[in-house]
Amino acid sequence: MSAFSKELKSFVVVAHSGSIRAAAEKLNISAPALSRQIKMLEESYGKKLLIRSSEGVVLSTEGAELRAAATEWLAADVTLSKHFHRDQKKADLRLRLGTMAGLVDTWIPSLVSKLEESFDNVELDLAIGSTAEIISRAEAHELDIAVAFNLPKLTSMIVAESKEYHLGVVTAPGYGPEGDGPISLKEALDFPLCLPSSALSMHTRLIGEILSVRVSPDVHVTSNSVPAILHFLRRGRGVGFLTWPDVAHDVEAGRLTFRPLAVRRLTETLSTAICRGNDLAAATPVVMKAIQSTLTELGE
Repeated sequence: MSAFSKELKSFVVVAHSGSIRAAAEKLNISAPALSRQIKMLEESYGKKLLIRSSEGVVLSTEGAELRAAATEWLAADVTLSKHFHRDQKKADLRLRLGTMAGLVDTWIPSLVSKLEESFDNVELDLAIGSTAEIISRAEAHELDIAVAFNLPKLTSMIVAESKEYHLGVVTAPGYGPEGDGPISLKEALDFPLCLPSSALSMHTRLIGEILSVRVSPDVHVTSNSVPAILHFLRRGRGVGFLTWPDVAHDVEAGRLTFRPLAVRRLTETLSTAICRGNDLAAATPVVMKAIQSTLTELGE
C-alpha cells in the first residue's frame, strides 16, 4: 500500500510515457479509464496538467512541476517502505540505459551499486554510443533512459534533468603546462593536442575557440572516441579538452590532471532523458533518483 493515490501514480506513468495509450498498456487499464483518472487529478489541483498533441500528450507548466515533485514523493515513499519492510523481497529491475563511453568507468559502477540498494536483481542493458547513436536507439524504443551530452528537444524523449559542465585542460601528471588553477587556452596550445573529431558534439565549438587564438596547433590525435583520447592522454602523448565527468575516474586514480579553462565559454550539457515507451513504469522515480544522486556525486 502507498500513501499516494492511484491517480497521482498514473499521472507519473503518463508523464514519462508521453502517451495515454502507452501508459494505459503499462498500467493494464483502458485508455478512457486512465483519462478519467487524469481528469480527476486535474480537478483536484484546479490546473490543466496535460496538453494533447499530434504526438501524444505533453505536460503543461503545472504538469511539469507536478511530475518533478511526484517523482521525488514516490521515490521517497519507496525508500520509506523499504525501511519499514527490510526483510521483504525487493522487486527486480531491467534497465535499458543509453550513455556515452566516457561515462562508463566514471559513473556506471556507482549507479549499479545505488540501484542494487533498491532492487533485488538488477539487469543493466547498457547501450554505448555518441549522442546521435543514443537518440537513434531511443527513437527505436530500445532504451528506457538516456544520459548523454547535448541532447536536443525531441518527441522521442523527455529531458528530466540537465547540468552544464565546463571543458578543462586534461594532461598526464607532470606533462603539459605547469601550475595549478584555471589555465588559458593559449597556454595549452603550446603542446601537442588530442582532440575530438567532428563526430563528437564539442568539436565545432572547440575548434572555433582554438582558431580564435590565431595559432597553428600541433594535433597529435583526433578521435570520435573519448576513451581513445583518454588512452593517449594517460601516456603523455598530448593535451586534451574534456569535461569533468569524462575524466573524474582517472583524476581520482592519479592517472590524469584536470584544470578548468580560464575562459568559460566552452561547456557541455549533460542531460538525463526518459525515453517515450519505456518499460520502467512504477520503477521510474527510484531509477531517476539513483541516476541524479550518482551524477551529483561526480561534482564540478
